[in-house]
Amino acid sequence: MINILHKTLQIDIAYSVNSFIYVLRRLPIFKDLITDDIYKSKTIKRIIGFFGMILSMVRALFLKFMYFFVILLICTKFFPDILVRAFFHIYFFLTIIGMFINNKLLNTNKKKYFAMLVFNMDATKFFHANIFWNLLTSTIMNGIFFYFFLDYLMLSPTILYSLIFVVFTLAVRLVGEMLNILFFRRYHYVWYTNSNLYFPIVLSLLACCFLPCINITISMRLIIVFTIIFILLGIISLIYLLRIKDYKLIYKHLSQITNVMNSKNEKDYLKQAMVDVKEKDKKIDHKLLEKKEGYDLFNTIFFERHKEILLRSARKYSLILAIIYAVVFYLMIRYTNYNKSIAEFLHVKLAAFVIVMYFINRGAIITQAMFFNCDHAMLQFNFYREPTVILELFKKRLLTVTKVNLLPAFVIGLGNTIIFLLSTNTYPITTLLTTFLFIMSLSVFFSVHYLVIYYLMQPFNKEMEVKKASYSFVTLGTYIVTYWLSGVVLSSEILSVLGILFVIIYTSLALFLVYKVAPRTFKLN
Repeated sequence: MINILHKTLQIDIAYSVNSFIYVLRRLPIFKDLITDDIYKSKTIKRIIGFFGMILSMVRALFLKFMYFFVILLICTKFFPDILVRAFFHIYFFLTIIGMFINNKLLNTNKKKYFAMLVFNMDATKFFHANIFWNLLTSTIMNGIFFYFFLDYLMLSPTILYSLIFVVFTLAVRLVGEMLNILFFRRYHYVWYTNSNLYFPIVLSLLACCFLPCINITISMRLIIVFTIIFILLGIISLIYLLRIKDYKLIYKHLSQITNVMNSKNEKDYLKQAMVDVKEKDKKIDHKLLEKKEGYDLFNTIFFERHKEILLRSARKYSLILAIIYAVVFYLMIRYTNYNKSIAEFLHVKLAAFVIVMYFINRGAIITQAMFFNCDHAMLQFNFYREPTVILELFKKRLLTVTKVNLLPAFVIGLGNTIIFLLSTNTYPITTLLTTFLFIMSLSVFFSVHYLVIYYLMQPFNKEMEVKKASYSFVTLGTYIVTYWLSGVVLSSEILSVLGILFVIIYTSLALFLVYKVAPRTFKLN
C-alpha cells in the first residue's frame, strides 16, 4: 500500500511539474528564456515539486480551517446564546450533506488516469490505498481543527468530543462512498450529476442547518446515537469497498481520455454533455422565427435550441437565492436586533456582491455551448469571420446572454430592495434604485466580459480543450480582481454610480475591440 501511494505521488508530482513548466513556457515573457532543456533538469523539477507539495498542504489546511471558522462565525453572529449547541448542530448537517456531495472514490482525474490506464497499476490496490489515504488525512486534519475550535469554545473534555466528531465524520464518509458506488452500479452514473436528486437533498439539509433559528438543535446525546449507528454502517461500508474488484471497469466507464486530459474532477468531464443538445430541444416553435432574417434568425434558432441548457442553471440559482433571501427576511422580522445591522451591512458592503455575481454568471458555459454546437463548424468558413458579421452576431448573442443572466440578478436586486424596506432605518429611494441597478449592471458586465474574451481569445479546440494559456490567465485574473473588489467598503450610492459608468464604458470598448480584433483572433485552434 505504501508503495502504491509513493508511486501515485510521483505520478502526480511529475504531471503537475511538467504542466507548470509547459504553461510557464507559453507566457511571452518566458518564451525565449526557457528552453526544452528545463524538462531534463531533475534539480529544478525537485524544487518545483517540493514547493508544489508545500502549497498543496497549506491549501488543504487553509480550506479545512475556513470550513470550521465559517461555521463558528455563523454561530457567533446568529446564535450567541446557544453557541456550542449550534456549532454541533450545523456541523452535523453539513457532514450529512458531505455524505452525498463529497464522494472521492468515483471522481475521475488525471492521477487516476495515468496510474491505471497509462501505467497499468493494479486498480484494486490503488483504490484501497486511496481509501486509506483519504481516511488518514481526514482524521489528522479534523482532529487538529476540532481540538483547536472546541478548546476555543471551552468545551471539556475537549479530546473526547473531538474524537466523537472525528469518528462520526469518517463513518459518514465511508457510508457516502458506498452509497455512491451502489447508485452507480444501479443507474450507471454518479448520483450528484442528477439535478432532480442533488438540489432537493442539499437544499433540505441546508435548511436543517438553520433550525436553531426556531430553537431546534441536535443534542449531543442524539449525535452520539447517530455516531454509533454510522460506525456500524461505516464498518459495513468499509468491508464492501474493500471487496470490490472491478474498480478499473468502473473507472473506464466514467472516464474518457479526451475529457480526463482536460479536467480536474468528474464534474468537469460532463461539460460536453452540458452543452450537448437533446433531441426534444431541437424542435422550435416556428412562430418565433416569423419576421426574422439574417443573423437575427441564425441567433434565434441557436438559442431556442439551447434554451434548456442556458436557463437550467439560471433557474436553479434563482430558486436557491430566493430561498436564502426568504430566510434573511424571516430573521429580520423575527429578530429585530439583526434588522438594522443586516441592512447597514448591505448599504456599506454592497461590493461583496461582485464575487457573488461572478459565481452565478453563466457566461462560461454559454460560450462553451456556442463553440461546441455552432462556432467550431462555422469558423471553417471565411465569411463567418468578417468584421461586420462578427459584430452583428456578437450584439445579438450579448442581448440573449444578458437576458439569461438577469434572471438570478433580478432576484438579488429585488431581495436587496426588500431588505432595505424591512429595515428600521429609512433609506431614500435613490439608495433602493441605485442598489438595484448596480446588481443589474454587474450581471451585464459579466455577460459582456465572458463573451468578449471568448471572441478575442477563442481558447477551445474541437475537443473543447482550452488551448490558450492567456485565456486561463485572464479568467484567473478576473477572479482575483472580483475577489479584491468584493472587500471594498463604499456607500451603495457611490459604488452603484461608479459600477454603472464602468459597465457602460466597458461594453462600448468591448464592441470596438470585437469589431477590430476578433476577425484575427476568432478562429479554430
